[in-house]
Amino acid sequence: MNMKIEAILLIAVIATGFIAGLDRILYPRHSRLFRGKPKLVRISQNLFPILLVILLVRAFTFEAFRIPSASMKPSLLEGDVVVVDKYSLGLRMPLLGYRITAGKPKRGDIAVFRGEIEGEKSGIIKRIVGLPGDHIKYVNRTLYINGIPAAQYDLSVDLDNHGNGNQEKIIRATEDLGAVKHGIYMSLHGGDDQYKFADLIVPANSYFVLGDNRNNSLDSRYWGVLADKELVGKARLIAFSLDWSNKHIRWRRIGKLH
Repeated sequence: MNMKIEAILLIAVIATGFIAGLDRILYPRHSRLFRGKPKLVRISQNLFPILLVILLVRAFTFEAFRIPSASMKPSLLEGDVVVVDKYSLGLRMPLLGYRITAGKPKRGDIAVFRGEIEGEKSGIIKRIVGLPGDHIKYVNRTLYINGIPAAQYDLSVDLDNHGNGNQEKIIRATEDLGAVKHGIYMSLHGGDDQYKFADLIVPANSYFVLGDNRNNSLDSRYWGVLADKELVGKARLIAFSLDWSNKHIRWRRIGKLH
């Protein structure tokens, strides 16, 4: 999810709309009928409605997001392209992120947020585990919500296939968040890192997020909560999936719901 594209699109809509509107005000159609219009005006009048529709669709309905890392395994894999629903969690002002309509995420939702990755504005996709007012604690590979541990069951040793072709033994489990039960990966060797934000109360209008690949995810344990205004939308389904290491399409993953 490239925020630069959204900014460029918004600027283009404003610019073409301004030029087309200014022409309409200063030069009524009948006064320009025989003289023709400057090329810039004609281009702006043709592009403005097209760009406006693209902006509205992108900002208020759906958008595709490519999974850039392994932090959401086993739920989402590198190379998955997910459809992000931007309206059910509340419509937002483009770029600014301020809520226009009601709608809030639920615990267990996989959501996309605005953020920065290595200094570049981008999208962050994680699972929401902490809602405003929740006491969140993560210790000994266990998530505690308001003092109650999220149950982990069906634990087994599995193989995690990396993009470079290597394999790693990991612990695979199902985590119970109440309304949502989902798979998680945990390291077979060693315990938790020294997380900076492993025990906190989630502030108002904020969320605590985790990657499902618990020992391979930069998330709220490292950099804290995410503000509601940074929320983009909820991941709904996998529209496409490409295994980059073997250059083949994962047909069975397409259409899978989350």
